[in-house]
Amino acid sequence: MSPILILLALIVGLIALLPTWRLGAAGWPRQWLASYWVVLAAAMFVILRLPGISRYLVPIVVLAYVAPFVAVPERLTRLLGGTPPVVVRRPSPPELTDGRDGGGSDDGPDAGSSGRSRR
Repeated sequence: MSPILILLALIVGLIALLPTWRLGAAGWPRQWLASYWVVLAAAMFVILRLPGISRYLVPIVVLAYVAPFVAVPERLTRLLGGTPPVVVRRPSPPELTDGRDGGGSDDGPDAGSSGRSRR
């Protein structure tokens, strides 16, 4: 095997690692990541070696490469039938008003006091 082919395969493999890493950060299983990387790297290598078939493979490879960066990986997981991760949100802060109509009127017995009785 020529050194140029080895270098080409190494470069293609490293380039294919970028979207694979992004999907791995989203929690994809290792088997899916390995399959994705092998298919993407092989398709990129075929495009470089056989320019005649690149007319059909380039749009597929571009879509497969860009999709993890454009679409949220969790959304891709939902499309493939997996379960999306659970998102936990903090509760919203309480409202500043005390719930009475009018906001600041002194109609109630404890309006304006801070828990102390008036004398």
